Amino acid sequence: MYGDKETPVRNTSHWLLTFSSLYQQTGNNSFRNAAEQTSSYLLGQDARPEGWTFHHRTEDGKDACNGLIGQAWTIEALAVAADALADRELAQLAENVFLMHPQDKRTGIWKRVEIDGRTLPFDATFNHQIWFAAAGGILANLSWTSSQIDDQVRRFLDELEQNLRLYQSGLVFHPLKPTNSLRRLLHLARVDERNRIGVTFGTSSIPLPSRKQQLRWKAIGYHAFNLYAFALLKQQYPDHSFWSSEKCTRSLNYITSSAYREKVWENEYGPAYNPVGFEVPFAMEVFDIGSADERRWWITKQFNRHYNMDTNRMDRNTPDAETLTARLYQATRLNDIALPNFDPT
Repeated sequence: MYGDKETPVRNTSHWLLTFSSLYQQTGNNSFRNAAEQTSSYLLGQDARPEGWTFHHRTEDGKDACNGLIGQAWTIEALAVAADALADRELAQLAENVFLMHPQDKRTGIWKRVEIDGRTLPFDATFNHQIWFAAAGGILANLSWTSSQIDDQVRRFLDELEQNLRLYQSGLVFHPLKPTNSLRRLLHLARVDERNRIGVTFGTSSIPLPSRKQQLRWKAIGYHAFNLYAFALLKQQYPDHSFWSSEKCTRSLNYITSSAYREKVWENEYGPAYNPVGFEVPFAMEVFDIGSADERRWWITKQFNRHYNMDTNRMDRNTPDAETLTARLYQATRLNDIALPNFDPT
């Protein structure tokens, strides 16, 4: 989607989760073998060439770890695979990588760690932070992992209301920009002991009015991606007070609005990249909103627009067929549902 020169780590992670989930559901050893082969790549040197974080991309001017989000995708997959395969080594690797990311105790947000072990500034994209927390929540649920992971995820959740900014409609603001808290912004943007800015908010060469419009459009494409992470955290921490907050309610209500339903299907950051047809129904299931018919509509439309019966891939109407196909993994968590109107022609 972004034209980055990616390594195989991201999509290998997605497929590992799919194979592991299928093995857990069916007991079929062909899926176990696929999961074991896939996980062996993530355990190897190619995936972590310098023994620190996972190498997700090689792109001039960008970090090789792909911020927190790259690490979140791989930690998520390793945690699910560790559970499905009863493999402590996978859980240990995920734990080691998670805990090497420094968390600011005041705000609950994490810094990035480069593949050579260098600590980078805070990740300034909201969905990266929420997904790193969600991956940590899955990992924390394993009996083998350190209580530090659970403590950090809970700290993040405790600060989530402050760190989450919404548009009036309930749409999640794309950059990490805490709401109405100048002291928090100054704290996060402070210069550290090496004269490095802690986090940069909203800097761009694009004129401000155009940038605001661009960020709002991007936020629409990523909204359900954020709510999928909310749902993962809700499953692990069902009693946290954030789920009954006004902000959580508004963000969930937005996916049932006609404005969202009309705009998201034409958004290049939406179903052709972020499969909203899987993300919206999962959020609906976990938060108990919408009907079965509504969930069926989203799933069916995702498949009808992007699934190719000839290739058995999600390679229609997308600039990134490899990634969209791998993101079928997000459908593994959906409840079974019949799709009588499935017709990808």
